[in-house]
Amino acid sequence: MNYARMVIEKEAPEEYGYDRIRFNLSESSIADQKLSDVGLSLPDLTLFYGEHRGDKELRALIAAQDSGISPDDVLVTAGAAGALFIISTSLLSERDHLVVVRPNYATNIETPKAIGCAISYVDLDFDAGFAIDFGRVAASMQPNTKLISVTCPHNPTGTMMGRADLDALIALAEASGCHLLVDETYRDLSYGQRLPAAASLSPKRSASRRCRKPSAFPASALAG
Repeated sequence: MNYARMVIEKEAPEEYGYDRIRFNLSESSIADQKLSDVGLSLPDLTLFYGEHRGDKELRALIAAQDSGISPDDVLVTAGAAGALFIISTSLLSERDHLVVVRPNYATNIETPKAIGCAISYVDLDFDAGFAIDFGRVAASMQPNTKLISVTCPHNPTGTMMGRADLDALIALAEASGCHLLVDETYRDLSYGQRLPAAASLSPKRSASRRCRKPSAFPASALAG
């Protein structure tokens, strides 16, 4: 793999220096906290190596949020970026092509580029309300397309797909024999009735990897 330092890394607040930032409007995380700040006291917490796929009870809680997902479909990681890296490196090779709806997380672009994949981008349009153009996604598919990558709720626009659009993307992935990655990091922040996890809607799902920064909680789902 040919790794390159991403622009987002060079411009990250920790690289620029937090002490130089008066108003930080760019990060989705929170200020540093102590456990006591949020009313937690864990005097009997046992620290140990942990289970490779994540704590069984935690995986059961994640799976229980959507019908059709079992704890065995869930892999807990220490952050969303790690989950996305696992997805790319386990599914893709230099012979593969993927379709990325952009803007997207840098990991979903730079890791496939490092692997040597060919990438077709479907850029969201302000004049279209940043809605995913399903026709452009379908037109970008190639015989060796292995993955379609989208985010919902979308970062940074906050737009949401409708259920019909999600179902259409799943059907496209299944018909093409490829995977659909729906990064759902902000799923719990959506208004109204939230969409079901994409992984719960496809009988061909490979896994449900849902991780929120900085801890392992609902984030991304893999279907198809």
